[in-house]
Amino acid sequence: MKILVTGRAIPTQPDRCTGQQLAEGFRQAGHECVFYGCFYGEPNNFLGVKEVQGADFDLVVVTEMNDGMWGYESLFNYYKLKDVPRLYWDFDVSYHPDVSFGRAGKIAYDGYLVGNRLFVKEFADRMGKPSLFLPYACSPQIHRRKPEIDKQDLVGFIGSMTPERKAMLGEVNCIQGVFGEDLIDATNKLHTMVHVNQDACKGLVPGRPWETAGCGTTLLMDQASYEDFALLVADALDSSSVVPFNTAEDIKAFQDHYNSGNWRKHLEESGRLLMEYMHKNHTYKNRAEAIIKWSKEQKILKS
Repeated sequence: MKILVTGRAIPTQPDRCTGQQLAEGFRQAGHECVFYGCFYGEPNNFLGVKEVQGADFDLVVVTEMNDGMWGYESLFNYYKLKDVPRLYWDFDVSYHPDVSFGRAGKIAYDGYLVGNRLFVKEFADRMGKPSLFLPYACSPQIHRRKPEIDKQDLVGFIGSMTPERKAMLGEVNCIQGVFGEDLIDATNKLHTMVHVNQDACKGLVPGRPWETAGCGTTLLMDQASYEDFALLVADALDSSSVVPFNTAEDIKAFQDHYNSGNWRKHLEESGRLLMEYMHKNHTYKNRAEAIIKWSKEQKILKS
């Protein structure tokens, strides 16, 4: 099957945007796949133009654009895509629902892939088309344990800082401004990553927890995020692979506990087992296979 995935590429990580990882997932699942998209902040700079021209596709998956959406409205008319089945994947609907629904309604789609489980029915009701819950995932070729890197910090946080996060994290080592392979290296140095979802987006598990687990690092998650994550990976959780917290005192208690005795080796083993589970069950190859299966069930694709 030949599939076209569109998306927004990131200049500093030219092969690692969500759309590109999904495209690679389709290839790993045995399909021919082309990625077509513009760079973030550069709406006239497109990837995949030559590959799209004159090609016959069986399915198009448009991923959330954020910017450059205007450039995709002409995609279906300019290239040979007018009658090709098309899906729209909104992985971040929770942050700005009105914007998300506005984007999703600009083009007629045959189905919707939704990153927040609580919005799946609303997409189906609003758009009058079938919708599927499709969360983020990890890419084992990117998110992996690097044995040459020793784990150093017991607990760390990687991401943007807000007053809420600063108050919650206290003395936790906070790392900012790392991307690409530097982000993978920084994650590998941690026994446990703290995940604080400042937007409290119930129903959504963002990309970072999947990537962290894919690197063999355990997770300390705010309660709401933990509950959503646990629904998806319940059979992989043990007492130390993914741990919930409610307050800054909970984080401090976790640090105090695992700094005593020989617990760090236990965390490292828990992280390894979590990584193996993620690499088997929650990759973009898994997501690609789910898309194909569902599209056939919904008669969007021919069997």
